[in-house]
Amino acid sequence: MAKGKYQEWLKGDNLILLEAWARNGLTDEQIAHNMGISYSTLKDWKIKHSAILATLKKGKEVVDYEVENALLKRALGYKYEEITRERIIDTGQKKRHNNDVELTQYEWNICLAYFEKSCAYCGVSTSDITKDHLDPLNNGGKLTFTNTVPACKSCNSSKKDNQWLFWYQKQKFYDKYRAKKIMDYINFALQMPKSKYVGELVVTKVVEKEVLPDTTAQIFWLKNRKPNDWRDKKDATVSIDKPIIISGADHLED
Repeated sequence: MAKGKYQEWLKGDNLILLEAWARNGLTDEQIAHNMGISYSTLKDWKIKHSAILATLKKGKEVVDYEVENALLKRALGYKYEEITRERIIDTGQKKRHNNDVELTQYEWNICLAYFEKSCAYCGVSTSDITKDHLDPLNNGGKLTFTNTVPACKSCNSSKKDNQWLFWYQKQKFYDKYRAKKIMDYINFALQMPKSKYVGELVVTKVVEKEVLPDTTAQIFWLKNRKPNDWRDKKDATVSIDKPIIISGADHLED
């Protein structure tokens, strides 16, 4: 787009851009700068091209309305809700792990899907699945995305506090393909960007708060809405019905 040509600024997209600049509170000088023209040129265009004038006026009216509404809201006071959101974590394991739990519900769902909601060790599918530490808790293992797999109660109970591969290779149901899948899962979890498994935020607390009316905002509002009644000083009008006679006027010098 060639800047400085008014024809370009009469097109739909550019009129929307002008309105947005005005709505964002930019002055005419700043808008002219963004358009690549001088302030005097913009003033000339506003006179000659009603579409540009109307667009800028419309944008500025929106800002005026928003400011007025915000000022009135502050003057009268208002209530609002302060909402606290926290990410979902496995609260059922907090006590056992001394509150050191990092596995989110979102991560656990990914883990279950990876192993098709079956035991990572024996492959049994059960609705009563448990969370098992690959590196045991007594060895410093934590309940994290990279250290947790689904396990049936039988495998979880049998494994106890053993390191997973050391224990798994001794089991009759040991399967090298499932062992490889567990190792692949660990690599998958390690390589997954943290932002991808932060977990969903849930509302944990809602507190209603109140902002009291602001007298300064009230005075400012009234002075602008009713200037005759609320201005700081009123003009004193002296009504003279009769001429003022100054005694001794004959003694005044020219």
